[in-house]
Amino acid sequence: MSGRRATALAAAVLLLGAGVAGCAQSQDYAVPGDVCGVEVQAALLKPLLPPGDSFKQGDTRERGGDITSCGMEVDKRRELTFQASLVAADLDPLQVKSHSLLGAGNPRKADIGTDARIADGGAMAYSACTYKGEPRRYVVEIWVQKAPTDVDKRREDLARFIAAYLPAAQKAAGCTS
Repeated sequence: MSGRRATALAAAVLLLGAGVAGCAQSQDYAVPGDVCGVEVQAALLKPLLPPGDSFKQGDTRERGGDITSCGMEVDKRRELTFQASLVAADLDPLQVKSHSLLGAGNPRKADIGTDARIADGGAMAYSACTYKGEPRRYVVEIWVQKAPTDVDKRREDLARFIAAYLPAAQKAAGCTS
């Protein structure tokens, strides 16, 4: 190999190494204190978000008044999707979404709200409540786009987050216990 080629190769390796090392191993963005307009502790949300340089929370969308959703992007890639909905009191939202929960990987029952499931890449919980004088169920879903490197930790982080978020979102929606 010529001296010039060796130097060029060494420079390319250094640049590649610098690119990988600088490849956002930390969260260089501010973690928000709300999700879909509902105040949350940033410390509970932070472990669910990957390292990166930029963050954007999508606008909260309301569909039919009973469903709200929003997404979060890190470095212009969707990382988290949130959905909250009011459903009939006799509807089992975990059964309705069982296919999605299975797709998220190994859903397990959790002691959150009235009922909940925590999966490898998502979580869903609901609480029975009263909305405008009618019995309803308030449902919260969180879907993570990337497979976790530490599944047990991700599950713990999802459980901690949804346990705090469910009652706050339910209260914000005006669905009382």
